[in-house]
Formats: sequence, C-alpha cells, structure tokens
Amino acid sequence: MCRTGIVMARKKETERTVQSPLVEDFPAPAEPVRKKMVRKEDPMTPADPPRTGMETAEPVSPQRQGHFPAVKDFPFNSPIPKIIWSRFEETGEIIRIVCRDNIDDEYYYLGILLLEKLARKRPSPLLAGKTHVWAAGILCALGTINFLFDKTTVPYIPRDDLAGYCGVKPSTAAEKSRRIRELFKMNYWDSRFSTQRMLDRSPLKNMFIDQNGIILDLEFLLRRG
Repeated sequence: MCRTGIVMARKKETERTVQSPLVEDFPAPAEPVRKKMVRKEDPMTPADPPRTGMETAEPVSPQRQGHFPAVKDFPFNSPIPKIIWSRFEETGEIIRIVCRDNIDDEYYYLGILLLEKLARKRPSPLLAGKTHVWAAGILCALGTINFLFDKTTVPYIPRDDLAGYCGVKPSTAAEKSRRIRELFKMNYWDSRFSTQRMLDRSPLKNMFIDQNGIILDLEFLLRRG
C-alpha cells in the first residue's frame, strides 16, 4: 500500500473513533439528602402525652369561672369592721353558694352590696340574728323588687324554694326581707338594687325631673322634636 493510502485509512479510522457529540450526556444531578429534623427535648418542658382515640376536655380555669369570687376577695372601698367581719363573711358565703347554684352572678353582686350596707350601719343589725336568716332576707328582698318570684321572668325561683335553699322557713325569710326593704326604702325599679334586666324594662329609665320639679319623658320629647 502506498503512503497516500495509509494516510487516508488512518484518517477514516480516527473519524470513526473520535466523534464530538453535539450535546454531551452529563449525569443527572443526585438528589440532595434531606436531613431528618430531630426536636430537642427541653428538660424543663414535659413531653406531650400520647394521643388516644378520646381527647379530654380542656379544664376550666379559675379566671374563666370568676363570676362568684369568695367574699374575702371582694375589693371593698374600705375594710369591713373587724367586729362584724366573721358574720359578714359567713352570710356572704351563703349568698354566694345559693346564687351560684340557683340564680346568677348578678344577684350575688347585688347581695354583697346590700350585705355591705347592712355591715356599715351603726350599730350593724348583722350583730344580732342568724346568718342564714340574714342571707335569706337579703336574697328575698332583692328577689321581690326584681320580680324573681314571677314565672314570666328569667331567672325565676319560687319564694318558698329560695328560703329553703338558705335553710330557713318561708315566713322567717319574708319577715326579714320586709325589714330590710323598709330599712333601705327599697322599691320596684330602684336603681341601687335592680338587675340590669329590670333597669332595661323600667318605665322610669327615660324619665327626668327638670329645674321646675316637673317629671318629663325624654323619649316623648325627642319624638316631638
């Protein structure tokens, strides 16, 4: 074979073995390895309890229950006299339990207000008589002027049942209630001792007295104007 033929043969062999592809086949990038996050246990924080098929109800905190605070926790403007405090607290706790179990918190606050007024009298009538009777008299006095014993109102309690909740006879509770109402001149729609429900329904809520002593109806005057 001539020299020219040998050169041509080597050239063809080189073209067959060394070819440059238009697009190089690069290997696919490997997927990154995801590290598993491990929560560090806080030695000061207890671990969560294992979940079961039954979930327990969330306990009610004292702050959420705080409609009936103990008598000793009331923020009175001035201290109750020490000579009367033990009877005052005992009577107030009876009112708290009866209102908590059978009426509502508004009667409880009004009851403590009325009890405080009795304690600050000079001399205080609370020094004589049984605490259960005083508690019954206070609640019956409030119930009378706020229609607690009327079946058409809410809340409603029969008068005899309320006396029984306080542990006294109905006649005893009624007599003590009468004395308390006379002492403080309590009557229907009395803004000092009425519940908010009664104040909203009061026929006197829009009444006022002008400088000449004439009683006027504000709502009527607004309609005329």
